Amino acid sequence: MSVHRTRVMYIAHTFEVGGAEDLVLNLVRHLPDRFEPMVCAIGNLGPIGHEIRAAGISVTALGLNPGLRRPWDVARIARFLRETQPEIVHTFLLTASLYGRFAAMLARVPVVIGSEHNIYHRKRRHHALAERLLMHGTASVVVVAESVRDFYIRQVHADPAKVDVIRNAVDWAHLATTRTRVDVRRSLNLPLDRPVAGMIGRLTEQKGHAMLFDALAQTPALQKMHLIVAGDGDLRESLRDRAEALGLSSRVHFLGVRRDVGDLLNAIDVFVLEPQRPVRKLAVAVIEILVDRAGINQLSILHRAQHIAVIDSRHHRDIGIIQHILEHPAKTV
Repeated sequence: MSVHRTRVMYIAHTFEVGGAEDLVLNLVRHLPDRFEPMVCAIGNLGPIGHEIRAAGISVTALGLNPGLRRPWDVARIARFLRETQPEIVHTFLLTASLYGRFAAMLARVPVVIGSEHNIYHRKRRHHALAERLLMHGTASVVVVAESVRDFYIRQVHADPAKVDVIRNAVDWAHLATTRTRVDVRRSLNLPLDRPVAGMIGRLTEQKGHAMLFDALAQTPALQKMHLIVAGDGDLRESLRDRAEALGLSSRVHFLGVRRDVGDLLNAIDVFVLEPQRPVRKLAVAVIEILVDRAGINQLSILHRAQHIAVIDSRHHRDIGIIQHILEHPAKTV
């Protein structure tokens, strides 16, 4: 006798390389057997979409671009959901959070779940209003940290009982090193005798790349430091232009999308990230994480880096954290 498996559909606009997309990849790989995972890309599949498919998961790319100019695409998403008949729909990132959830409600999916992975200070008013209306048919919105929950409830006027904190899990196997520190540095044309910092993530404003570039150019103590920038995004060209204008072309290394995160962390001295809210100080030798303020999705990959600096792009003095690490590598910052 066959055992019923609950069909779960994970929806995002596309599955490019990013934290939320990586989360879906980890989810579908590790779901208990009582669930049957399926994945839908509203637009194009993307590289992580291909990884999900390679893992043996059913993946569909609809090639749609829903919006105010293409409202009929929502009906097409709803038709796809009626055909595949999931019992749970879980959406990720803005396009799916709006149009995917609405389509799931039109298709009368029994359980609709949204998610919020960051604090979006510049979310448009009509988007916030749409999310407020969608809360009526949403079972839960999953957020990654208490700070995200508090901000989302205020921004959307969401029912607090429907906003749940579930911190992201991590598959540590993906951070395994395959090459030595020296080999990685040589392959990236990085000096072996200079300090190297790293930023890994989308090239978007909230990540704080521009502020760090300014600091590298203006802070005497950081004049010998190189920086690797792994990731892609809307600010790719403007950040390249900024690095060139600041005279940093030889010290800032744009790597594009990379999946060998373990090797990159092994090659650098300081990992730099910029959370949406200031967090408490982090230990260098022993990582002390205030998860409620930063969210495990941003901090979990740091266990292989020698040192960590958490900076707030609104406070240039935070660059002193990096300077302190370089001057006192054995001490806690």
